[in-house]
Amino acid sequence: MCGTVEEGRPSPWTVADLTTAERALLTGVRQWFRAGTAGAMASMRIGLNVAGVPNTALLPLFAVLGTFAVAGARKPEIRCPACSRISADEAALLDSLAAVQGGDGEIAAQLFDRWLPPVALCMATDAMGELGSILEGARIFLPRRRSARLVMLSTGALMQGGTAMAAE
Repeated sequence: MCGTVEEGRPSPWTVADLTTAERALLTGVRQWFRAGTAGAMASMRIGLNVAGVPNTALLPLFAVLGTFAVAGARKPEIRCPACSRISADEAALLDSLAAVQGGDGEIAAQLFDRWLPPVALCMATDAMGELGSILEGARIFLPRRRSARLVMLSTGALMQGGTAMAAE
C-alpha cells in the first residue's frame, strides 16, 4: 500500500485518468524524486519508450527535475510510484507541460514559481519548452487538466493554508 495516499492536497484525478504519455511522465517524475537521476534513469527510459516518448526527452526532463535540487527550491508533493492518486503538485507539473505545448509558457512559469527561485525558474521553463517540443515532434500532446487555479483574493487575504481556490 502506498504511504502517501492521504498526504497533501489531492487532485481530482487518479493515474487511471491519465493518458499513456502522462502516466509515463508522472511515473518517471515519481521515480526521479525517490532515486535521483542515476537511480531512476534506466526505469524512466523504459517507461517513456513504452509510451512512445523519444529518448531525447530524458535530458530536458532531467534538467527540469534537477532544478528542484537547487538551494532555495521548495519540493513539490510527489507521491510514491505505486500511488493511484495524483497530488495537486503532480497535476500542476503535468499541466505546466501541457501549457507549454499549448503555447502558454507564462502559465508554466506561474505554476513553477511556487517552488523555484528565479534562476532555477528560468532554467526549468527553458527545459520545459525543449521537452514540450520533443513531445510535439513525437506527436504526443498532453491535455490541459485545470480544475482549479490559485488566485489571490481581492482583499489580499488568503484562505486555506495561504491559497484560495477558484474553479475555472
